[in-house]
Amino acid sequence: MTSIPNLDDINQTAYYIPFSGSADDEAGNAISLPLQRSKNDLPDGDGMRLDAYMKAWRKTLDRMQSLIRALHAPVVEQVIKKVHNSYTNVLPGLPYPELPVVCITNPTSSSSFINDVAVRLDSTELDKGDLPDIPFLSTSLYPTDCGNITSAMKAVIGGFVDRPELLMKVKRKPTTSLASHDIEMLVAWYKSIRETYNVTALSQPKLVVIMHDFEEFDPGIVQDLFYICSLHVPRLPLVFMLSLSSPPSPSYLQLTYPRSTMALLRTHKFDVPSGIKILEEVVLKTYFDPEFEPDVMIGPTTLKHLIDNFTRQNSSLEASISILHLAHLKHFSTEPLTFLTQSTPSSDTLSHPSSFHTLDDLLTRLQGSAQSTDKEQGADWPDTIPALIATIDYARTTFYSRIRRLRIGSRLIQLVQKFMKTQGYKGLDWDQRPGGSSILDVMVDILRGKLGAGVKFLGTMVKKLKARQLSVLLEEIHIFFQTLPTALRSNEEEAREKIMASRSALPEQMDIDISAISSQLAESIGEWLVEYLNNLLRPLEETALWEVWYTGLSPFPSDLMNPSVRASMLAGLLRPYDFVDSDDSEGVTHSLSELPDTSILFRRYLDSGKMINVYDWFESFQLELETQRKHLRKKLAPEAIKVERGSPKKGKGKREVTSGGDPLEDDDGEEKWRVEVQARFMRALQELDYLGFIKHTGRKADHVQRIVYDIHD
Repeated sequence: MTSIPNLDDINQTAYYIPFSGSADDEAGNAISLPLQRSKNDLPDGDGMRLDAYMKAWRKTLDRMQSLIRALHAPVVEQVIKKVHNSYTNVLPGLPYPELPVVCITNPTSSSSFINDVAVRLDSTELDKGDLPDIPFLSTSLYPTDCGNITSAMKAVIGGFVDRPELLMKVKRKPTTSLASHDIEMLVAWYKSIRETYNVTALSQPKLVVIMHDFEEFDPGIVQDLFYICSLHVPRLPLVFMLSLSSPPSPSYLQLTYPRSTMALLRTHKFDVPSGIKILEEVVLKTYFDPEFEPDVMIGPTTLKHLIDNFTRQNSSLEASISILHLAHLKHFSTEPLTFLTQSTPSSDTLSHPSSFHTLDDLLTRLQGSAQSTDKEQGADWPDTIPALIATIDYARTTFYSRIRRLRIGSRLIQLVQKFMKTQGYKGLDWDQRPGGSSILDVMVDILRGKLGAGVKFLGTMVKKLKARQLSVLLEEIHIFFQTLPTALRSNEEEAREKIMASRSALPEQMDIDISAISSQLAESIGEWLVEYLNNLLRPLEETALWEVWYTGLSPFPSDLMNPSVRASMLAGLLRPYDFVDSDDSEGVTHSLSELPDTSILFRRYLDSGKMINVYDWFESFQLELETQRKHLRKKLAPEAIKVERGSPKKGKGKREVTSGGDPLEDDDGEEKWRVEVQARFMRALQELDYLGFIKHTGRKADHVQRIVYDIHD
C-alpha cells in the first residue's frame, strides 16, 4: 500500500507523480526533432543531420571531458590522499580531537571537479560486500537538505545508513530504535559494520560528507553540525569536504565562522585549476592538435565569442562547453548539407526524385568552388550519381587534409615563437595585444588568414640566428616532426628532409662561428620557413563544400546563450502565435479577440495611461471576450444543426437548441459566463502582476500603476 505524500512538508524538495495515462498518449506527445527542415533536405534529411550531429558532438565532448579529467587528475589525487590520511597524521597532545575538513576552492563553480572526486570516493567494490577493500564511504549534502539542524543530521546519517548492500551480513538484534536524526544511530551502524566485517582501526573506511555550494548553507546550522560531529571523533572517522566558489583569500570559513567553530576543525585547502590557461589547453588539444580530428571545425567568430565569454562573463569550462554545443547545434540545424559530415548517402537515395533539390544545391556549390580554385575539379565534372558521390568523398578527404596541415602550421608557429622567447628575442607581439593576450587570439587570426605579417616577421628573426641557435631550432623542429602521427609525418616527408639537410650543412664546431656559412644557411631556412608556413596556413574556405565541416564566419547565436528576457516576454505577449511550433501560423494575422487572455489584457494595458482603472480594464477585456464568444458560436452553429437533425427526439421536455448553436441561453448560462469572464480576468491580471508589469501603489484601491512604456510592436 502506497503512502500519500505530505505536500506541506518543507523538508521535501520534490515529489514523484507517476504517469497514469496510456502508452499511446505518451507516444503522441513525443517531442519533435529540434532541427529545422530545409527545402534542400533529403526526405529524411533532418533525421540524418541529427544522427550526424550526435556523432560529431559526442566525439568532441568525449575529447574535452578526457582533457578536463587529465587537468584535474593531479589535484584529485592530492585530495584523495589527504582524505585517506586524515586520521593517520594527527598531532599529539591536542585537548580534543579535531574534525578533518577539506576545502576545495573552485572559482568557476564548475561541478566537473567535485564529480571527479566523488567518482574516486565511490568504490566499485560495494557490490561485492568486501568492506576492507573500501577506503571511503561518501554522501552528498546540499543546501536544500539543511533547512534546520534536524533535517541536516537526517540527511547525513541517512546518506550512510541507507546502504542495503552493506547490511546483508549484519546480524540484527531486537533493540530500541533510534531517531533518524540521532547521530548515535550512525555510531551504532558503523560499529556493527566494523564488527561484522572484522575491520581494524587502520583499515576502517572514512565517512566523507561532500557539502556542495558551501556558501549557500546557513552558518548557524553548519556550526551545530560541526559541533555534533566533532563530539564523536574518532569513533566516527568523519571527513567533511567543502566545495567553495569564493576566492581563497580571504578565507570564507575564517570570515563567516567564529573562532570556537574553527578550533574544532583541521582544515586543508586545495585550489582547482582555472583561468584562461585551462581553456587554452582544452581548445588547443581539441581543435588544433594534429593527434585528434573532430568532425566539425569551429570558425573564428565562434572561437572569438568563446574567448570573450570566458574572459568577461563566465570563466567556467562548463559554460564554454555549452557555447561549443550551441555552435554545433546551429551548424547542423542551419546547414542542410551537414548530413554529409561523416559519410555520403547511397546512389539509390540521391537518385530518388525527392532528392533533386539536394542535388541542385550540391552541384551549385561544387560549380562555385571549382570556379574559385585552380583545381582540376572543373574538368572532371560529375555527370552521374556515382561520380557525384566520388566528388563529395574527395572533397571530404581534401578538407580534412587541409585542416590537418593547418594544425601542423599552428603548432610550428608556437614552437618557433617559444624558441625566440627563450633565446631573448622579441618574437611576435602576442603579449602586447590590447585587453590581454591569449594563444587562442592567435588561432583566431590563423583561421581568418591574418597571420601573414607575423609569419614573415618570424622568418626575418630566423635569418638573424647564429649557428648554435639555428642548430637548436632545427633540432626542435626535427623532434616536432618525429612526434607527429605516422600518417601526418609521411605527408610532410619533404619538410623533414629539408630540416635534416639543413642540420647536416651546419659546421661541426659551433664554438667557431663561420659567419658566411651560418648567415647564408639562416637566410635559406628563414625563406623556406615563411613559404612552408604560408602553405600550411591556407584558408579552409578554398576547399569544396567547406560549409559542411567548418562553421566559418557564421555568427554565434548569442541570443540563445544570453537571451534578452524583456524582449522575449514582450514578443510572447504581443505575438504569441509566433512561438507556436506550427507552419500553419506563419504569415497569418490574428485579431485581438483570437489572442490568449493574457495577451488581450496586455494589449489593453498598452492603450492605457500611467494609472489604470481596474474596472475599466475589466470592461474592455469583457468586450473582447464577448467578441470571441460570438465567433465561437458561428463556428459551432453548423455542427449543432447537424447534431439536431441527425439525432432522434425521444420524449418531451428536452431543451431546444437555438439556431445560434449555444444551448446556454438561459439565466444560469449567462451567470456562468459572467463568472468565467471574471475568473479569466483575474488569472490574466495575476500573470501580468507576476511578470512585473503592474505596481500596487495603495493610493487608489481600484487603480494600479503601469510599469512598462515605449513598446514598439
